[in-house]
Amino acid sequence: MSELIRRANSMPGSPFPATPSAIGPSRLKGLSGGRTPTAYSPMLKSSRSLLSKIAPLHPNRRTPPPPPPPPPPRKKTKKELELEEKWEEEMVEEVGGVEAWAVLGDHERREMRKAKWARELGGWDD
Repeated sequence: MSELIRRANSMPGSPFPATPSAIGPSRLKGLSGGRTPTAYSPMLKSSRSLLSKIAPLHPNRRTPPPPPPPPPPRKKTKKELELEEKWEEEMVEEVGGVEAWAVLGDHERREMRKAKWARELGGWDD
């Protein structure tokens, strides 16, 4: 078996270089043209880069497509819009009018809306 492996490795196209001890020094010069055999082959690198440019043979191994975007938020019903408008008017009156409401920052208004929503739909008792 080892003899077969040695013979296969001594062939010029073998990916495993033949060791000088396995082959006599006179046969080694005849095989490689006087140079010592190397494991690196420039043909190996070029063929690998050329193969990477060719379309894949197995389309089922492609990377999966990205996940679909999340669905858009649902539209508010007419009843929900009217309820929010009513709440907005109540909050404006609580603050002290339109001028005071306009002075409030976006963050403060957002917090007031959240609190009002929690009170109305969450069941708070004042």
